[in-house]
Amino acid sequence: MSSGAGQGFGVAGFVIGIITLILSFIPCLGMYAIIPGVLALVFAIIGYSQAASANAPRGLIIAALVIAIVGTSVAAWQLTIVHRATRGIEKIGRDFPGTIRDEIGDEIRDNIRRAIEGLEEGVDPDTIPYDTVRFDSDEMIEELERLEEETVDPEREGPPGNGE
Repeated sequence: MSSGAGQGFGVAGFVIGIITLILSFIPCLGMYAIIPGVLALVFAIIGYSQAASANAPRGLIIAALVIAIVGTSVAAWQLTIVHRATRGIEKIGRDFPGTIRDEIGDEIRDNIRRAIEGLEEGVDPDTIPYDTVRFDSDEMIEELERLEEETVDPEREGPPGNGE
């Protein structure tokens, strides 16, 4: 007579393992399949242990182990990919503001300088090109000074605007 020891845990591990395997292949969500994958592994290991000690059939339990391992591995792989992508995006996020500030800052400085020169020469403000930043001259000078303080002098060490 064959014992059914561990079969309940084996079936539970098999069903959860199949769910894990299916979920693990869903892009961007597959990494969350690691949670039911670990649960399936635990159930399958407990079932295998009980079946081995009672000398019960282990075919379904071994299938549950294999499916749980594959599903959990795919989920772990997706988690690793998402983690690497996140680090890369964070690096871009740290580098991006400085790059944009430099490019836009140069453009703003040029526009402010053109506008100030035009105002000093008595040019009608309505004839200043549309892409020129429009401030009154005091605001333009203040903005230019603020931008100049933010600019890092290559011969000076330390962060911009530290008053040195």
